[in-house]
Amino acid sequence: MYISDIYVYAGFAFASLLIIMKSASYIITAVSHYAKKTGLSDYLIGFLVVSIGTSLPELTTAFMASFSGDNRLVIGDVIGANIIDVTLVLGLTSIIGKRIKIHGKVLDKTVFTVLLMSILPLLFGIDGKINRLEGIALILAFFAYIFALLKKEGHFGHIKKQILWKDIWQDMLIVAGCLVALLLSTRWLIISAQKISSIWGISPYFVGLVLMAIGTTIPELTVEISSVLKGSTGIAFGDILGSVVCNSSLVLGLGAVIKPIVFNNRPFISNGLFMVTSVFIAIIFIKKKEITWEEGLGLLLLYITFLLSTEIIL
Repeated sequence: MYISDIYVYAGFAFASLLIIMKSASYIITAVSHYAKKTGLSDYLIGFLVVSIGTSLPELTTAFMASFSGDNRLVIGDVIGANIIDVTLVLGLTSIIGKRIKIHGKVLDKTVFTVLLMSILPLLFGIDGKINRLEGIALILAFFAYIFALLKKEGHFGHIKKQILWKDIWQDMLIVAGCLVALLLSTRWLIISAQKISSIWGISPYFVGLVLMAIGTTIPELTVEISSVLKGSTGIAFGDILGSVVCNSSLVLGLGAVIKPIVFNNRPFISNGLFMVTSVFIAIIFIKKKEITWEEGLGLLLLYITFLLSTEIIL
């Protein structure tokens, strides 16, 4: 491999990320349009619909990386993306919004459950492996949490009983087309990441933790900034917390079910603890019902601390 090959694969990776961002954006728009017709609250649309949409890059990464035979990318991407969501994404959103008010009855009842869900990967992966049974448990935890959320939302009387197909078929066609583009572009992103890690001689886990995590969380950042500027803070915070849950359970679980994930548990434990701590700090801010730009700056500094303290794994 020559150094020039890095530029070639970096170009492929950048192009793949652009397609991923566009595809995820169209999917989020289409499905959010449908979700609003059901009468769901902004927070639940953010948590269920937008968060899963913005987690599609991580989800397709888990799917493709596991089948390609190196799912260390998956565990690195999940840990890195969760840290970015509650530090960099939330921090930049708060700085742009200057002083963001937070409200929502369902939000009050879910924030600490998000913390518990973020701890699951750390508990399962403490031995350096997440097997298929643990993967199934993570997926079941995700759907149990979604069911509990829908039940709580139903108690507040928002959900409508029936939506006609003629009202949503165009949105569903957009989703189907974008999913195909997402899968293909993610495949090229995985190949590029594997080649770059091989040329540089660093672990795929580290590539997933830093490089891929930054790329795959761009949809979240786009959604947060757009939502705050439009005044839809419920969607913004629902997306951030929902992405953490989706990554920690559904994404990681899918990767482990396809192929058990084996990794170096020493950096995983330290990074996992940093992730849980970051989620806890973000939850404290959200529970205050208000996040200021100063607190957002603190979250940015927290991510910079993470980058500077992270050891490059060979």
